[in-house]
Amino acid sequence: MAPKPIDPADSLGLSGFAVSADVTINTLSGDADYWRDTTRGSPNNVAPSLQIMGRKGLWPGIEIGAGATHLLDSRMWTISGYGKVALHEGFHHLPIPSIALRGMFSRLLGSRDLDMTTISVGASLSHVFGVGSTFNITPYAGYDALMVFSRTGILDSTPGHDEFSEGSVPCDNGDPGCSLQSEFVFRQQDVILRHRPYVGMRFIFSVLRIGLEAMFVPPGGSTSGASTGDVTDSSGFQQQYTVSFGLDF
Repeated sequence: MAPKPIDPADSLGLSGFAVSADVTINTLSGDADYWRDTTRGSPNNVAPSLQIMGRKGLWPGIEIGAGATHLLDSRMWTISGYGKVALHEGFHHLPIPSIALRGMFSRLLGSRDLDMTTISVGASLSHVFGVGSTFNITPYAGYDALMVFSRTGILDSTPGHDEFSEGSVPCDNGDPGCSLQSEFVFRQQDVILRHRPYVGMRFIFSVLRIGLEAMFVPPGGSTSGASTGDVTDSSGFQQQYTVSFGLDF
């Protein structure tokens, strides 16, 4: 649900404006216990999402944007903001890459169980190769440090069981005086940090923009303190593959 760059280091320029629709396939560790224990049926190994983004160029080499991302087959959306500063650009006729710094944030909507905000900062480099007078190809690469701030709403550990009419659910340890706590909350935890290197290619023909991007996220390793001890982010290696269609004005 975090925003994807889908863009090289060059800015749009003072008068530039671009809109895009980005379809992403996100891989999941569907065989992991935390998915199998919380999913009806067999968990999927991919989760498709759709990102809509608008960008506007400013002076000097600054670019801002905003958009939204929808996790398909769900009620969840994020609203996001975006900013980029091109530190070095425009040397398209020399073997010198463009360099930019980028920052993005998103806020999750549509989930009563999860409260989540993401912030990412990173850098990218790219170089434009012109083909004729109206077609160009721009390969690019970059890195994002993604920080996830999350907590939950009130969660029910015994869904489908009415404590008022059916009584408490006993524990599995055999103690007749023990019953499960049906409602609980994961309060604000430490920041979850994920590293997001990526590579991509942008094609422009006249005003039509097509982008391809692959992002590879190493396994998580962040640790958060909890009342029962430290909890480690055990998420596995993830991949994101995006196809972007847009218009440059």
